[in-house]
Amino acid sequence: MDYFNELIEYLQMNELIDFAISFVIILFFAILGPMIAYIFIKVFKVKDKKIKQNAFYKPLKALLFILGIYIGLKLLVLPENVYAFIDKMFKICIIFLTAKAFANLFNSSSNSFKKIRKMFNFTGNDGVVNLVSKVIKGLIYIIAGFIIISELGYDLSGLVAGLGIGSVVLALAVQDVAKNILAGFSIIADKPFVIGDSIEVGTYIGTVEDISFKSTRIRNSNNQLIIIPNNQIAASSLINHSKIVQRKYSLRLTLALSTPLDKVARFNDNIKLFLLSNENIVEDSIKAYFDTISANGIDIVVDFTTTVVDYIEFIQLKEKVNYKILQIAEKGNIELAYNAQALYMRSDKPQK
Repeated sequence: MDYFNELIEYLQMNELIDFAISFVIILFFAILGPMIAYIFIKVFKVKDKKIKQNAFYKPLKALLFILGIYIGLKLLVLPENVYAFIDKMFKICIIFLTAKAFANLFNSSSNSFKKIRKMFNFTGNDGVVNLVSKVIKGLIYIIAGFIIISELGYDLSGLVAGLGIGSVVLALAVQDVAKNILAGFSIIADKPFVIGDSIEVGTYIGTVEDISFKSTRIRNSNNQLIIIPNNQIAASSLINHSKIVQRKYSLRLTLALSTPLDKVARFNDNIKLFLLSNENIVEDSIKAYFDTISANGIDIVVDFTTTVVDYIEFIQLKEKVNYKILQIAEKGNIELAYNAQALYMRSDKPQK
């Protein structure tokens, strides 16, 4: 009986030792994995100063950590089916991280992608570059997905046959997606806007941040991110405020009907002189004239075009013009009219 207890204790002690060794190995790879990945990248990329931004650094660091877990688990006494599952998961991780590393090579902002662009003499705006980058990365992940499916034991020929049978259903399901992708290519080709432009689509106004397969992302003045399907953009009227060469400003003023005509003429002339003195206002576009006689008084129209296209600067110019017009009116003792309304008073007292 004592011998049996000693055997149990011995086996339990061995299991504890195995767990301890397994834990130490996992801890070793978790702590030293980043350093090993750094050294490995440094050996093969001597001239690269930003090692941690290298496309292979993060996937390699993750792979070393998973390798530590794999080795640690293999040291434990486990059933054969569990070992088989661990092996399969380890292979899938290798496939995914390899795909991740190669996809990182084609990030639009990566140095490697810039070198590839330079090698093939590929030029284009940010929208084209981002779209090409996403197409290549998408293909890499699709290939990796098929390899993983094959590794899991599924028959790819059966999958392809199944896709053939359900092609009609699939076509209907992705119809909108296809329209958005085609619209995305149309946007890239026609270039109605590029990243960084300020655009207006329907009720949405904002700065373009990204153009992808399915949608375009803009950020409005409230710092909200708005995602608009490319199909919607292609079917809508679009205003690109960044392409504006000139802005137009029009103002209607109503003077009191009792204003003498010579004062009206002088008021218009003074406004014209002020507008002519501003170098940002197009001279030939300046108008200040007696438009019509309304129910409230004499209507004056002030109209001009300016080369100031920045929206904030345009608002500041409008404010300056408005202040000056009010000063001219005040200096000329000209009263602006208000909406006239008739007031009727009812008396319940009987008339005599």
